Amino acid sequence: MPENKLQKVLKPRHLWALAVGAVCSGNYYGFSYGFETGGPGSFLLAFVPVTAMYVCFMACYMELAVSLPSAGGASEYARRSMGGFAGFMAGFSVLVAYIVAPCAVAITTGQLLHYLVPAIPAMTATVVFFCLFVALNLLGAKSSSRFELIATIAALAGLVLFAAVALPHFRVENLALDPPFRAGLRGIAGAVPFAMWFYFAVDGPIMQSEEMEDPKTGILRGYVPTLVTLFITALIDLLLPAGIADYHEIAKVDYPLVRSLELALGEGSALPKVVAAIALFAMVASFSSIVMAFSRQAYAMGRAGYLPKLFTRLNRHGAPIFGLLIPSVLALCLCLTGKTALMVTISVFAALILYALVILSNIRLYRQKPALERPFEIPHPVVQGIAMVLVALLFLCVLVTNLSALKWVVVVYAAASGYYLCFGRGKTAKMPHD
Repeated sequence: MPENKLQKVLKPRHLWALAVGAVCSGNYYGFSYGFETGGPGSFLLAFVPVTAMYVCFMACYMELAVSLPSAGGASEYARRSMGGFAGFMAGFSVLVAYIVAPCAVAITTGQLLHYLVPAIPAMTATVVFFCLFVALNLLGAKSSSRFELIATIAALAGLVLFAAVALPHFRVENLALDPPFRAGLRGIAGAVPFAMWFYFAVDGPIMQSEEMEDPKTGILRGYVPTLVTLFITALIDLLLPAGIADYHEIAKVDYPLVRSLELALGEGSALPKVVAAIALFAMVASFSSIVMAFSRQAYAMGRAGYLPKLFTRLNRHGAPIFGLLIPSVLALCLCLTGKTALMVTISVFAALILYALVILSNIRLYRQKPALERPFEIPHPVVQGIAMVLVALLFLCVLVTNLSALKWVVVVYAAASGYYLCFGRGKTAKMPHD
């Protein structure tokens, strides 16, 4: 039986690959629904506060991670600063966001494979893809992260190819097919969840800080280029697809880059299929990274006493086998619904709750432990305050435009609170940093 202790095998380049990889599928699918809410102008305006929020939030999270590296991530920081219930809710929010998100990735992957090979049923492709890459993660962090690096580079190369092909066809007038900001503030608010998709899950690899060779320097060296990379790729997606084709048509499908090239170049062009094939690398990168993240969160919650100790069991490759397989089975069941847009929205709700708890943890720990060694330190309380205001603003935007999804979020979190009161309360274990 392997020792139930994670191995220190990750370098900054692996962290960059895991973080960019976790997000980069969002450059190929999902964001297209944001065009329909209010047009490209509203989408671009929604992107501004979203980007500012992620920069401030990640600064808070990185400060915590380099000071107290832990596989528990947000759950551990919330537990230490605000108590057991806050720790449980932070961990639970990670699991909700990260179990639902790979479902959307897998569904879109199935659709892309069906587009490339119509003889393959989309749902069959979804299930096979899901099972194959869950199995890959059973090989441990080192093997998974190497594969992740290759897939991420290939996915970014695909975006470069798309940009090179699209630029000659770009027309500013395509961005103004409708009056600017035709839906007003509601259109901007409605685009927020899809603007968040350009950064969603970027925080996940922080849960693997315990597996980094030198987390105190490696996290910063991995995440600064990550945020720059994601900002550039998001601008490509926001401007080019709608600039080369009718964004109303793009908004009807889950694969906007492919569809925009079809409309610009003609249905008979081979380039859309080339981009679709490359997009599969992005799906692989995101799926693998997110799955790795939720397995570490389940491991950490088992170690802390929130979940059964079964979740701390490691296989011979150092992967948390039950922390990986049990959430994966649940996620696979959700895949069968095929509701990509709903999954995006539920993931965003859970993520915003998580972000708020991380920022509050940073505030509380700074006050509780002012002498704690902080290799990376943010300006207090300016960054924290900006981050919290922006999280609240974005939550309000998502709330007023997605009331139908809110009922599912309320039911899920009510059930989680009941579980904690019955089974998780008072069982929190002492952790290495206590």
